[in-house]
Amino acid sequence: MTSFRDRAVGVFDSGLGGLTVAAAIRRILPEESVIYLGDTARLPYGNRSPETVRAFAAQDLAFLLKQGVKTVIAACNTVSSEALDDMQRAAGDVPVSGVILPGVREAVRSGARSMAVLGTRGTIRSGIYERELHKLDPSLKIRSIACPLFVPLAEEGVLSGPAAERIAELYLGNLLADPPELIIPGCTHYPLLRETILSVLPRGVRFADCASACARELKEFLERENLTSERGTSGDFRLCVTDLTDGFRIQAENFLGSSPGPMEKVSLS
Repeated sequence: MTSFRDRAVGVFDSGLGGLTVAAAIRRILPEESVIYLGDTARLPYGNRSPETVRAFAAQDLAFLLKQGVKTVIAACNTVSSEALDDMQRAAGDVPVSGVILPGVREAVRSGARSMAVLGTRGTIRSGIYERELHKLDPSLKIRSIACPLFVPLAEEGVLSGPAAERIAELYLGNLLADPPELIIPGCTHYPLLRETILSVLPRGVRFADCASACARELKEFLERENLTSERGTSGDFRLCVTDLTDGFRIQAENFLGSSPGPMEKVSLS
């Protein structure tokens, strides 16, 4: 029987964007096993009502808890902003965390004084990044921009070229006169569009690595709680999705930066 310390870390997102977080976990914590759930049948969550997001998140959480994970990361900014408290109550003794606070702390550590948060409509509507950033430093200049078309671009693998650049220009054009020092990707899909986003902004604008920040904070948590894996070998990786098409394997490789291995289609009902 697998010891509790050797149980997997559960990670989920509305689609495949959270694989950027899973990839960072595998790089920084190679001995940890990861079970990833992408609710690809219902993505994106960012345009849904808060009530629907909470309902979907509850089903995602229930699936991962059934797999016997030792902790859960909601690698979805929309869920992290609208459903995290509900999930933490529902999970009992299993810790549940999101991706927003690690990203906020990473942004403040950067030393940037002006920042632009890019996110889905749901995340931007919540105002959570502004609130959390200003808790740490009330003097920060923060602008928030909803960029809903970035998710389908990333999911379809349209990461560069005229279409991606035109959409980036449409969303970010108002930043050109007074560019921020730092871009905060308030959606786990957006790092795949990093080069396109930066290409339409003046030279010198930085892009926060929120996925790595999330993985580093997970490492600190597991070490502090004495929950790090004891197996001594590389952990396993299991990739589950609620809808599976021919293109998902290529998309998963884009997000992971490597072959995803077998992909399982699962039901959340």
